[in-house]
Amino acid sequence: MECWTTLAALAAVTRRIRLGPLVGCYAYRTPTVLAKMVTTVDIISDGRLVLGLGAGWHEDEFNGFMGGFPPVPERMRGLRETLEICTGMLGQERFSFEGKLYRVENVLNSPQPVQKPVPIMVGGGGEKVTLALAAKYAHISHFFASDVKTLETKLAALAAHCDRVGRSLDSIRKGTGMTILMGGTRTEAEEKLEKIAAARGTTVDTLRQRIGPGLGTPAEVASALGEYIDRGVGLVTLGFPDMGDMPVFAERVVPAL
Repeated sequence: MECWTTLAALAAVTRRIRLGPLVGCYAYRTPTVLAKMVTTVDIISDGRLVLGLGAGWHEDEFNGFMGGFPPVPERMRGLRETLEICTGMLGQERFSFEGKLYRVENVLNSPQPVQKPVPIMVGGGGEKVTLALAAKYAHISHFFASDVKTLETKLAALAAHCDRVGRSLDSIRKGTGMTILMGGTRTEAEEKLEKIAAARGTTVDTLRQRIGPGLGTPAEVASALGEYIDRGVGLVTLGFPDMGDMPVFAERVVPAL
């Protein structure tokens, strides 16, 4: 399903949940049109949108949609300029911008979004450039950290970039993604891991590494998540290979946090 069409449909039939891409590639829509789409979905949802943006990484997808896969510096520049344009258009009715990839001449964005500002989530954990962009533009910095040591490394890099731009690290919500796979006992969780690995045609060790701290009993998962929260993570996006784990997570893990 196409992302923004789906978000508009969801915005019209929901009332409470926040909505957004995790995350959209900057290049698949021109920045000015993207800003109008963001504004429209924010209005339809009455202010529940999060704009998630990243530089893109999927080469086949990039080639399919755009006819080519730009090198990393160009993609990072494209993300930077898109963030600049979207920030400008979502905050004022008229906006102009001159960049190396995009030029905007007194573009009109009226009506304006409901939210002031629309939360921007920069996706990616690249410590040199992506987290620097998050420090400058993001309300939420979302990156993947498969263990606490990696998390601390990412947070330290983000903090250093915040210092350079004169921004408080606490002003940015830190987000991470986690896959959850649980069993009533550790043995049951491992058995589920084996079945899912076989179904996906991958090895148990590869899947275990990918899931990381989200594997175990509800108490173990709650303890692992608690460590992330204690270090400043304020948003966790969840994946459930076994959808039956969702109610268990809601009933036994969430209250523990």
